[in-house]
Amino acid sequence: MNIKKLAVSALIAGSLAACAHTSDRKVSMRAVTVPQLSAYDWQLAEATDRHGRPLPGFAAGSSMTMNFSGQRLNVTGGCNNISSNYQLNDQDMQIQAPVSTMKACAPDIMAQDSAVVAFMNGQKLHAGLLNAENDQNAQPELWIENRRGEHLLWRGVPAAVAQYGQPTVVFWEISPQTQTCQTAQGAAQCLKVREISYNDQGVKVKTGVWRNFAGKIDGWQFNPQENQVLRLNVYEVKPADVTGTAADIQYVYKLDQIIERSVVKSPKHKHK
Repeated sequence: MNIKKLAVSALIAGSLAACAHTSDRKVSMRAVTVPQLSAYDWQLAEATDRHGRPLPGFAAGSSMTMNFSGQRLNVTGGCNNISSNYQLNDQDMQIQAPVSTMKACAPDIMAQDSAVVAFMNGQKLHAGLLNAENDQNAQPELWIENRRGEHLLWRGVPAAVAQYGQPTVVFWEISPQTQTCQTAQGAAQCLKVREISYNDQGVKVKTGVWRNFAGKIDGWQFNPQENQVLRLNVYEVKPADVTGTAADIQYVYKLDQIIERSVVKSPKHKHK
């Protein structure tokens, strides 16, 4: 499988903005740099054809995220992790053949993985940032368009490592059933989670007890139809006041990878 160049439209200060020219929707873009790509987690916000219609295979409310680390590109949030080496050269980004994990999931989730690869595979892509360069408060938007005029729009969220430092990695099994629990805001439906430990060979060696979790896992959506095991990056957010107690420390949970997922079978009803 060959993945060709991803062209990055450049805008030099004082010059005219480059425009995506293959779709019916004209957009002005400026060049994106390696530091800008690496500074954000890019969350998929839109996937449409040249006429603005939703692209087949991309689920509404997708939790797909793209991030860049060094010379590596990763797409997560679907069924499998999709990754590839990339290299910027002037206005082009050369993407090598992607590598994917081989998990089986529900057909609609697997279709989204295939749609991402098909969008890039064998295509010469145009990409750039949409927001004005001098608007420091705007959330950056990364526009990627192929020669058929189809496009993916990604919104940037500051990468957690830059905000909080290096994370602790944990593995959680998520039950497809929630549990009513009490929070500071009152009664709520909590996730039921339990921690799993693996040895260096990736063999499961210990499973913890179920407990309630009232927090949020960034980049992940609960699915009551699936049993899942997640690899999470947990970031410790210490209070600004160094005199704060341990009780003041908060945690940010971000999805790194879905390790296991299986469809929950509906119980069979007995006929009288």
